[in-house]
Amino acid sequence: MIDRPYLAVTNFAKEDIKAITYEESVIYQAKLIGMWEQQQKVLGYTEASIALNIRNINEFVDGAGKFIWEVTAKDVDHFYLGLVGRGLAYSTRRKYQSNITTFLDYLRSRHSHEIWEKYRVPVPTVLDKFNRHHHRKDDNEGKVIPPDPIILLRFWDGLKEKMQTARKYSTYARDYVLFRMLELTGLRIFEAVMLDVKDCRFDLGDKGKLHVRFGKGSKGTGYKHRWVPLLDGVEELLKWYLVRVRPLFADGPGPLFLSENGRRLGRDSARGNLRRRQIELGFNEDEIFSPHQLRHSFATRQTELGVDLITLKTLLGHVDIATTFTYSTPGSNFLETRVRMAQEKWRKQLADYGKEKGGVADGSGMETEEGNG
Repeated sequence: MIDRPYLAVTNFAKEDIKAITYEESVIYQAKLIGMWEQQQKVLGYTEASIALNIRNINEFVDGAGKFIWEVTAKDVDHFYLGLVGRGLAYSTRRKYQSNITTFLDYLRSRHSHEIWEKYRVPVPTVLDKFNRHHHRKDDNEGKVIPPDPIILLRFWDGLKEKMQTARKYSTYARDYVLFRMLELTGLRIFEAVMLDVKDCRFDLGDKGKLHVRFGKGSKGTGYKHRWVPLLDGVEELLKWYLVRVRPLFADGPGPLFLSENGRRLGRDSARGNLRRRQIELGFNEDEIFSPHQLRHSFATRQTELGVDLITLKTLLGHVDIATTFTYSTPGSNFLETRVRMAQEKWRKQLADYGKEKGGVADGSGMETEEGNG
């Protein structure tokens, strides 16, 4: 926040003017945010959800360079432009909006008189029909397209080669396992970095399972946990990582994926690493993919293998099956194969029906008597 002198009045009468210093305003704003934090606890929000909400508000007011009672619609517009410039998803921008409006509503309901007495300003209204982000069913800018399989193959081969030649073998090996696991399990990036060693349960199921304890919740209700099977070689990949790679960062229990300083690898760091690795391998902007696209790649592959939507919904940790439906993007070759399979099944059923009737189906849906024609 910009350090500037600040003067406020508590009364219109000149003789009652009282100066409020910048430092006092900083303390007062922190007090308001603290009381909003307590109110969220009353509503039963989790500590993680509250921390994220507070962080978003602080990011907004710091970016505006103003106190919360000074902000305007133009400040929100400028802030949103910054979020778009950072490439943040529509749903993420809508989360910021929700925090801003909720905090201002709280101030308007509980502290508007106090703010007026201190600064002679009403609690601002900063959203209108021109900058309000409305809820959308998919909360995406459009259909998310998974990476081309050829591009993915280039990426995996490139990381393997880097592991053999790079000075920091451990970080390349860690990133390879993390990103490959995203593609093979469909985990969200946050779910993956929040895994601990204890969450790798090789004793469960046919090949083991991952206990995802930090699945995406909704409306501050807390994280949702689920079990994800270790299929498609993930079991062997994780066992290799735990024996050969993770000990290079730390021994014993704790986070599954660690940074070089021995702490849990953060979500933003992991995202940045994925992009940086692709740039290092010579990928251009049109080829670079995100962790979320790897999740879509998993969903598409499972659909092409014949996994039904109900099962896929559970694997992805979705609440609404309509969301799962948007994640699957089968390729044109797959669609062509499915059409041919359906046609062949139809022809076989038609031929069997013709035999039962004592005739022969001609493939066009017409039936002829044997020996005629």
